[in-house]
Amino acid sequence: MGLDMYLYRREYVGGWEWNEDSKETAMYNSILEYMGVDSCVSSPSAHIELTVAYWRKANAVHKWFCDLDGGRDECQSIYVTKENLIELRDLAKSVIEQPAMAESTLPTQAGFFFGSYDYDEWYMEDMKNTVEQIDNVLATSGEWSDFIYRASW
Repeated sequence: MGLDMYLYRREYVGGWEWNEDSKETAMYNSILEYMGVDSCVSSPSAHIELTVAYWRKANAVHKWFCDLDGGRDECQSIYVTKENLIELRDLAKSVIEQPAMAESTLPTQAGFFFGSYDYDEWYMEDMKNTVEQIDNVLATSGEWSDFIYRASW
């Protein structure tokens, strides 16, 4: 039990007959085969969703994502842009460089099984992990990638 946090990357894959990208068409056909579907009549397309980052009880990071959605915290899906990810990464970097600014930059959030609310070594590890994961996500995502954040607790 506890706060489990996921960042998903979503990619569009088209299977339109006029698609000139044979790699994308082949991928779409592979998805159809995997799903056991012969064809998709109305809109030959799919979205692939892949978990690209995971945090456990990093409640300051969770609060930041929830604040993107007006502060609502109902385990909802939250749309995240690349610019949002860059902002979060940069905030985490600033906390690593100036730990005294942690409470005003990325404050912790209380919650049932949300982990520690202290600005201690665990908090700093969450910040380092956040920078590392977001750098990896940004380096490996495509031009048209969408991102969704979702937590469960």
